[in-house]
Amino acid sequence: MQLRAKTGYSFERKVRREGGFERYIKAPRIKWSGVGRNNVQKLLSLNKNPELFKPIFEESRFIKADARSEDGTLYEIKKYSKSQMNKFNLYSEPIIKVAPTRSEWGVGNPYYDSFDGSDEYNDFIRRLTKTKWWRKYNKTILENIYKSNSGIFSKDGFIPHDEIEFKWVINEGDYAPIFEGYHRLTIVFRLKQKLSWKDKVLIFLKNVGILNKYK
Repeated sequence: MQLRAKTGYSFERKVRREGGFERYIKAPRIKWSGVGRNNVQKLLSLNKNPELFKPIFEESRFIKADARSEDGTLYEIKKYSKSQMNKFNLYSEPIIKVAPTRSEWGVGNPYYDSFDGSDEYNDFIRRLTKTKWWRKYNKTILENIYKSNSGIFSKDGFIPHDEIEFKWVINEGDYAPIFEGYHRLTIVFRLKQKLSWKDKVLIFLKNVGILNKYK
């Protein structure tokens, strides 16, 4: 286990102990259309068509949490300080991803056997974000996941959702490590940024221009 993961688990235990919370580890599990025992087989049954490879909402689970209080309130725990959270950090990777151990990678691994390298796989991920179902439902999936808990416990204490910004990105290794160049459709988060005086003026002028356009 990497040192980063070990220190993260230690911090989670500390938050639970000090907050009087129970350990409650839940991660999103999206059920996909198609036929097969795993997501790759389902995708192959649909000829790798991202427009047909859709989430089945009624069979999916969107809960994300690390701790639960006595009254049932759920919390996510992230070992970040507020200063670290001024930039986007990894929150969740609920969509299919290539993340094997080195010993699992090669013939026999479903992703290795089914895609002609990372370029084909990355093109599939890119095309998935252009589908009609993604444009219609990606915000719903995003909100179902982060709103399944009440907020984030950080190194600087609890931060509610109304102080945090969440969004989807295609992680090419710039937000968190990826395996062998295989991109990941990822949820990232940061503290909401305060607008500067200049930004406020620019937004005001833009809105005035839009209003004048329709007069």
